[in-house]
Amino acid sequence: MHELTLCHQTHELIIREAKLQNAKQITAVWIEIGALSCIEPEAMRFCFDLVCQGSIAENCQLHLEQKQVTVWCNKCQKLIQLKNVFIAVCSECNSPLSTNIDADDKVWVKKIQIK
Repeated sequence: MHELTLCHQTHELIIREAKLQNAKQITAVWIEIGALSCIEPEAMRFCFDLVCQGSIAENCQLHLEQKQVTVWCNKCQKLIQLKNVFIAVCSECNSPLSTNIDADDKVWVKKIQIK
């Protein structure tokens, strides 16, 4: 469960940033999850709540946004979003995709709301 390690690192980051801003409480955090990160959103929520207990981030709202994988289809000449990263078929023309996939496995803290 790498979500727990990720949540510990995220917690350290948001606490450090909140302290730099002299915040008393972190009320919300927005995180963007890369399409190939293999992060389970529900596991992330569970671990985040666990890690934040007893800190200024306790009870803060966690907003998760899962990025989509976008690819360029050489056959129909369109940029499309894959519905399933394991099935590389164009949703427009149904041709197999053998092109560069625009996706990553990173997790980004996009915004922190503090009081």
